[in-house]
Amino acid sequence: MAVKRSDRGDSRYVIVDEQPVGIAGFLAAVRSMASGLAITAGRAAEKPGTIRYPFEKLTMSPRWRGALRLRGVLGLDEVALITGEPPAHNAAIETLLDADRLPPCVGTCPANVDARGQNYLIADGHVAEAYELVRERNILPGVLGRICHHPCEGACTRAVYDEPIAIRPLHRYAFEQYQALRKERVSLLAQTRGKSVAIVGSGPSGLAAALDLMTLGYAVTALEKDDKPGGALYTGVPAYRLPREVLHAETDDLVRMGLDLRCGVEVGRDVMLADLRRDFDAVLIAAGLQTSRILPLPGADADGIRGALEFLRAANFTGEAGVRGKRVLVIGGGNVAVDVARCALRVGASEVRMTSLEAEDEMPAHPWEIEEALDENVVATCSVGPEEVVVEDGHVVGLRVRECLSVFDETGRFAPNMGENTHVLPCDVIVFAIGQASVLEPVVAGSDVNLNERGNLLVDGTLFTTSGAGVFACGEVVTGPASCIGSIATGHEAANSIDRYLRGVDLADGRVARPVPLFEKREAAVLDGIEPDRLRAPMPIAPPEDRVCDFRTVELGLTDAESLHEATRCLRCSSEVCVGCTFCARTCPDLCITVERDDTPGARCVTRYDLDLTKCCFCGLCAEQCPTNALTHTGQYELSFYHRALGVFDKGEMLRDGDVTRATGRDGIESPPCAAPVRGERP
Repeated sequence: MAVKRSDRGDSRYVIVDEQPVGIAGFLAAVRSMASGLAITAGRAAEKPGTIRYPFEKLTMSPRWRGALRLRGVLGLDEVALITGEPPAHNAAIETLLDADRLPPCVGTCPANVDARGQNYLIADGHVAEAYELVRERNILPGVLGRICHHPCEGACTRAVYDEPIAIRPLHRYAFEQYQALRKERVSLLAQTRGKSVAIVGSGPSGLAAALDLMTLGYAVTALEKDDKPGGALYTGVPAYRLPREVLHAETDDLVRMGLDLRCGVEVGRDVMLADLRRDFDAVLIAAGLQTSRILPLPGADADGIRGALEFLRAANFTGEAGVRGKRVLVIGGGNVAVDVARCALRVGASEVRMTSLEAEDEMPAHPWEIEEALDENVVATCSVGPEEVVVEDGHVVGLRVRECLSVFDETGRFAPNMGENTHVLPCDVIVFAIGQASVLEPVVAGSDVNLNERGNLLVDGTLFTTSGAGVFACGEVVTGPASCIGSIATGHEAANSIDRYLRGVDLADGRVARPVPLFEKREAAVLDGIEPDRLRAPMPIAPPEDRVCDFRTVELGLTDAESLHEATRCLRCSSEVCVGCTFCARTCPDLCITVERDDTPGARCVTRYDLDLTKCCFCGLCAEQCPTNALTHTGQYELSFYHRALGVFDKGEMLRDGDVTRATGRDGIESPPCAAPVRGERP
């Protein structure tokens, strides 16, 4: 046989039955035989392509989807809590982040509050422990349970499946349950370091630093110029959002722990900074922002011009702000502006209007705050900017505004583009809510603690040090206007610096900065067809016509049953412990997973987890969506069973060793019973 070109005239070749003859044919046959023998010899020298099973086993790619297994299961394995001494907290968060075990709710919170641990403990009936766990990082759980802007909920994985966990309301619930236990659980912290720290101010950042320093054994004194502690929480946040008894209860606990709280003492008047530096080993300035900014508009000196902080203080403390029966116009679109507008209605204003440069969907205030204000008949006039205060006989009678076409330029920079059209909004009182400023000149007078040309402290934003030796700062005097939980985060960092300073350790050497992780943003779930018992418990709110008459609490709080329901909805993300959420079973296209859970507080456990390998197509979808990373792929491809029943893996088999290649089925592994959960330690 031979190969020759096709007779069709194309480039193809065909095999024909033609052999050379004579000597040429003999030599061609010899060459062919020699070539074949060479190929055979080469193949014989190679390692066989097969394996000698069972002495040799095939090495599979890690992505090969063999029989699934569980790393841990609720009732047998605890969900580790993120707790421990304050200086080591950042390192613990970074360790979890590097290991891909940091829950989004914890990583997104500025203070890295262990919301996952809170939910785990509440669901198991350990509410007091939940409150104390949260308090380690969120110094005022009862307060923040009412006013926090809850970025943790915005990152909650549960929102991908239905609705996010009500983390903030659970803070409030834990506080309310803690009230009956606080006398027996709050005790004096030992002062073991022999050194003392003075804190100027008693707002959230200063109190956070105080608790950290007291926990480490330092004596701490807080100096507050008002008659009660809390800073802006006491003087500025309206009582309908934050009842004062809640704030006082939590600050009283700090006093029981050893905080020397001195109210009615103003630094710069009653005592000087130099005196504090002489009497204490370190000083922390946490004075906050104490005055409102007023735009220098024509007519801004007329009677009827007010600042937001002044207005809120009067409304909160006296129930009167000089606006009864008057038309009030609030300049600003942030949360403080909303507070002012809603307070104005409660102290008797006949009409309240807000104006903002931003369009309605761009206003910086939280959407739920805006919605509640509109429900109370606050009028929002958006996309306008103030131009002139209209004055008659020295009194405000209106505000001339100009249309605002856009607030930001194409790069996202604040650069309002104003149009030609103007009009006048009639009013009797104008309240500026466009920002706040610090008043620090009296505090630092006569010292080497320097301010910049705008009157702000010169502060290292990483180490929280000032130009004065032993003088530190935290809170809004460092960051400018910020959230309460954001201010608390700076208090923790400042306490870390003070601890290092007092121990004579370099403030930066070996220090772990607070990690700021970025989590993947995913679309929220479509709620059509989702079972009602999977949805978030709604916060009950007083009707607008009732709540606008006084300063009674607007949010009424969750019941015991609703709070327990919310806590059990938590998925315990990234814990590597199966919590029986059933989302793997819901994802499985072959319906081969069965999960059951007992939610009895104190005895919560996954009672059943069955994987039917006789139905499984090994697609791996269930493991890829597991929120806790407990369900994992294996390389266990040896699946020969004596009978079909062994192909159903129960909870015991699902917890098998994942490092071997063989999965044997239910032939000797007894499914372990549930065990009582134990509070975890820092991982």
